[in-house]
Amino acid sequence: MKKSIFTLAILLCALVGKAQVTDEQSAILQNGDNAQIFYGADALKEALAAAPDRGATITLSAGTFNGAEVTKCVNIYGAGWIENKTPRDNDNPADNSILPTIISSSLSINISEELTAPHNIHIEGVKLNTRMYVAKSIDGLEIMKCYLNDALSISAENKNIVLTQCFDNGGVGGLGDAIIQNCYISNLNSISVRSAESKIVVDHCVIAGGYYAYNGTCKYLCTNSMIFTGGNPVPPSSTFRFCMIDAASISNMGSTDNWFGINWGDIFDDAVNIYYNDNRTWKMKDEAKAIYIGSDGTEVGINGGKNPWNKTPHTPLVKDLKLNIDGTQLKVNYTTKVR
Repeated sequence: MKKSIFTLAILLCALVGKAQVTDEQSAILQNGDNAQIFYGADALKEALAAAPDRGATITLSAGTFNGAEVTKCVNIYGAGWIENKTPRDNDNPADNSILPTIISSSLSINISEELTAPHNIHIEGVKLNTRMYVAKSIDGLEIMKCYLNDALSISAENKNIVLTQCFDNGGVGGLGDAIIQNCYISNLNSISVRSAESKIVVDHCVIAGGYYAYNGTCKYLCTNSMIFTGGNPVPPSSTFRFCMIDAASISNMGSTDNWFGINWGDIFDDAVNIYYNDNRTWKMKDEAKAIYIGSDGTEVGINGGKNPWNKTPHTPLVKDLKLNIDGTQLKVNYTTKVR
């Protein structure tokens, strides 16, 4: 009983929106009923080294971590990429701040060839300041609610790659079998495929940049999305359906189900353009929402489909954590709420 209570206390500490006990970064490695905690900038690297080949979960506190190499089939959860500081005062004595989890240098995913597929790696709620590499064959990689400031670069055979509710500023290169859904994508030519046989679907996204140079690699199906081209053409090898496009007309769209000549100032409740900032919701005006319906019966854009835009990680926010010793037992008192 004592061991299980202690494990619970450690796990709860990992879920608070910033570093706990001290201001130092922490990583909790959970494998079944066993838990280990690591501290400091290399905590992620140390947790990965200690993890078994499959099935472990690593939960990161807020703070900045050094990059690491993922060679095992693990789940990694952070506190999210948005910083929301709440100042303390007499009317608000509690610290309700939520701080981000940042990986400052490259994160490489190089699964050992001895680990058979599917690999099913899940990464959620982190801000990646630099590139993410995938250098070895992989089957099953889900990146959710992450901020990708640089490219996701894949240089090996891959399938079952899923990006959901991410900010993608650096592009995704070398995709084989993938879906990108409810994401903000910086521009149309930031998506490249591994081969002509690759199967890529981009669905319910906001794409905020035109296509500038044809290199034959941007071949994908784009559906139910909002696209700002800035007057530039779209990738000629791709197909677009049920998309809102600011250009007056584009000849190679491959479908008559698109809307052209969109003025973004007439579409959104929260801005007059399509560009990203941390406060954007891309909520459409009621009249626009009634007109622009996608192939699945939901609104076109990042708020439609099965995964409407939401940056908040699935891990709950734990508040008022108090540890008390009662004889030989460690008691845990806390409150939780959905973020």
